[in-house]
Amino acid sequence: MPILDNEIVWRPAAMVSDTTPAQNGGRMAFSQLVSGVKNNLFPDVSQSERTSGSTKWRKAFIHVASAQDTALLNVRLFLDAMTPAGDFVVFHPGTQTDTEDQVTSRPYGIGTLHANLAAGATQILVACEHNAEYATLQPFRAGDLVRVSNRSSTGGAGNEEWVTVTNATYGAEYATLDISSALVNAYDTADTLVSSVFELPSVVSSYNDVTVTSAGGTFDSATVGNLSVHNMGAIEESWTLTFTSATDYTVSGMTVGILSSPGSIAADYAPLNPATGTPYFSIQTLAWGGSFAAGDTVTFTTHPAAIPIWYRRQVPAGTFSLANDYCSLAIHGESA
Repeated sequence: MPILDNEIVWRPAAMVSDTTPAQNGGRMAFSQLVSGVKNNLFPDVSQSERTSGSTKWRKAFIHVASAQDTALLNVRLFLDAMTPAGDFVVFHPGTQTDTEDQVTSRPYGIGTLHANLAAGATQILVACEHNAEYATLQPFRAGDLVRVSNRSSTGGAGNEEWVTVTNATYGAEYATLDISSALVNAYDTADTLVSSVFELPSVVSSYNDVTVTSAGGTFDSATVGNLSVHNMGAIEESWTLTFTSATDYTVSGMTVGILSSPGSIAADYAPLNPATGTPYFSIQTLAWGGSFAAGDTVTFTTHPAAIPIWYRRQVPAGTFSLANDYCSLAIHGESA
C-alpha cells in the first residue's frame, strides 16, 4: 500500500534550550507537532528580541509513520511560504542525534521573483526573504534543485517546475540564479515562490553494524525478513542481545536500557516501542543458527524512518510585531 499523507508526521526533538546549544535538539521524541498550533515549535518573540534582534534554532523530525514499512522515495523538502512577519526562517539538514552546537550543514531558503519570467527563461532573479542575510547564508547554490511555483498552495492550482542551478550570485536586492534548463511556463512577481530544495533518494527505517560475538552461534541478518526494522516504531538506537543460556537472551539499548521482555532463539521476537505500541524491530527464528552460550552477544544499530531538520529563525533588529506569524516546510515524495 502507498504511504498516506496522514502517515507523514512532524515530531519534535527530545531537548529544547535557547541558552545551552548542547542541550537543544538530540533524538526524536514521539509527540506530534500539529500544523497551525501556536508555539508548537518556536516561542513568541519578545519586544526586547524585536528591538535588538535574535536567532533561535529548533529541531524537528519528519517521520514516515507507516505500518507498511514502505520507503518514501525521491524525497524533496522545501519552504513553501514566506513568513508574514519581519523575521525569516531557513532550514538545515540534521542528523538523528545532533544538537545545535553540532550543526554544520548548509541552509535552504525561499524568495519571490524580483522580475517577471517569460516561458523559456534560463535566469531567475530572486528577491530573497532577507536578501542581506541571505548573501551571507547563501541558501541558493550552484548544483541546487530549485522549485519555481505559482500554485495557490502546495499541490493546489497553478504551475510548478523543478530546475537545477548552474550559478548563483547575490546582490544588494536579489540573487541571480542561472538554470540549466529553460522554464516551460511564464511566472510573475505577484504570486511566484522560488525555493531551494533538499533531496533524499529515500526515507525508510533501517539497520546496520550487525556483530556476533560467539564461538559457535550464528545470526543471519542478510536474508530478507530475518531482521526487520519498522517505520512506525524504530528509533535511533544501538542494541545489544546478551545470551543468558544457550537459547535465551536479554535485550538492551544504549538509551532505553534493558527491555522488560527477553527473547529466545526458539520464537520470533518483536519488542514493542511503548510510544507507538508497535515493534522497535523484529527477529525471526530462522535468523539463528549454530550453538550459543551464556555471555555471547549480538549487536546492531537501528535507524528510524525520519528526516531530522533544523529550523533557524532570525529576527532582525527593529522587527515589527505580528500576532499570527508562521513558517511552512513542505515535503514531496513518492511511494510504491
